[in-house]
Amino acid sequence: MKKRIFISVFLPFLFCISAGIVCAADEEMVPDLEIRSVILSVDAYAYPGKGGKAGQIRGKMLSKAKERILEGAKRYLDSRTKISGINLEYKIIKNKADRFVTILSVKNYDADDKGRYHTRMQGEVKYRLEGLTYGNDRLRSVLMKPSAPLTVEIWTDKKRYSEGERVKMFFKGNRDFYGKIVKVGVKGKILQLLPNNYRQISFFKRGKTYTVPDEGDRFNLEVHSPFGEERIIVYASDLPLSLRNMKTVAGGLYTYRGKESSLGKSVRKSISIPENGTAEFCESIWKINKVF
Repeated sequence: MKKRIFISVFLPFLFCISAGIVCAADEEMVPDLEIRSVILSVDAYAYPGKGGKAGQIRGKMLSKAKERILEGAKRYLDSRTKISGINLEYKIIKNKADRFVTILSVKNYDADDKGRYHTRMQGEVKYRLEGLTYGNDRLRSVLMKPSAPLTVEIWTDKKRYSEGERVKMFFKGNRDFYGKIVKVGVKGKILQLLPNNYRQISFFKRGKTYTVPDEGDRFNLEVHSPFGEERIIVYASDLPLSLRNMKTVAGGLYTYRGKESSLGKSVRKSISIPENGTAEFCESIWKINKVF
């Protein structure tokens, strides 16, 4: 066994969680929060009308692209939420700008020899599942079927930790997926736990429970001050993820040099989606409480 480097990782948190909840590695728990979405890449074209200006034309193409993304997301979800005779209900939700489509990237192309303009947009549509209560065994059993929307569960051996204890986390998906595990500290510091320099794994098989830290990792997650609440997040997609703006720190871990508010969008934006393709995305959040 490789010699492990000891690392103290501070565990911060967001709101109070009841103590005494303990679960084993094979006893998965419902995440505290799941953010589900569909990300699409679409192309829009337009011919300039008489007297039409390039800016106006591109504005119409952007509107057309957003309409296509929203329509495509609805069609995709209609097909994905029919599972073994069970129709899961979903509701598309608006973003902070009160829009149904969040634009992740836009690429404009020069007009071709016919004067036609071309725009390629990658956009995200978030949704939530309705009709069944989270924590309901029936819902979780349905969601863990391979035919269900991409679902990744993440949990720790318990919810409440005292100083000096070590945290071990587990995660599992209903389908093969690409993923990243990050920890958001009490002061907002973000560490990417997996993949890391010593365990470069980012593709995970469905139904298999993975552990962090595990064999090959060279760090431990030991509880020290400051005390409070922290979040452990798994970002998952059915297409590969990448993330720039990372710096290696002790133990082969990576730190994100931006703010948490930009992290989720950076991960989503990094997905390389084929022309007119679709990717599923699932962000699962687990909160733990560290006490003195």
